[in-house]
Amino acid sequence: MFTTRAFTRLAVRPAQASAMAPIRSALFYTTEAAPATSALLLRIKADVKDAMRSRDKERLAVVKGVLSDLTYLEKSPQAPAQVTDSVIQVLIQKSIKKREESVHDFKTAGREDQAEKESKEIEMLKVYLPTMMTPEEIEAEVRRVVQEQGATGPKDMGKVMKELSSLDPARAPKKDVSDTVKKVLGSL
Repeated sequence: MFTTRAFTRLAVRPAQASAMAPIRSALFYTTEAAPATSALLLRIKADVKDAMRSRDKERLAVVKGVLSDLTYLEKSPQAPAQVTDSVIQVLIQKSIKKREESVHDFKTAGREDQAEKESKEIEMLKVYLPTMMTPEEIEAEVRRVVQEQGATGPKDMGKVMKELSSLDPARAPKKDVSDTVKKVLGSL
């Protein structure tokens, strides 16, 4: 585990000293664990720099928005213990879903220019996502787990879902997995 050394200089003033007395400094030494940084987060930060250098305002706004969403997530009470690529990818998927809803709303309102802008932002965000599992791949994985667990019907859904929790939510959204499990267990 890597550690960083942080030196903090604090100004300490004795209670009896006058206002003109020189400030004494104390040097404190602390050792903190270096924050684990995911490869995707490093890539996003590099893309911010690239967008700034190329003066690409649209891309810069989108990528900075991802970093902002990540900061809000880290400060929230339900923050994950560690920010992994998967956590960031799920966050990006949520952002894409919001934009897709906006595209639909803009199109129904007759705002094609805004809908096109949102569509471009979606394409910029999709660069950070892994390839999604197809419904057939999800179903094959669910059937494999159902067979391993010896599940016989819908009452075994919890057991099957627990086993499937190891699937990457960025590649196979939990809702899709859950729907597939219901379908497969309902047909038994």
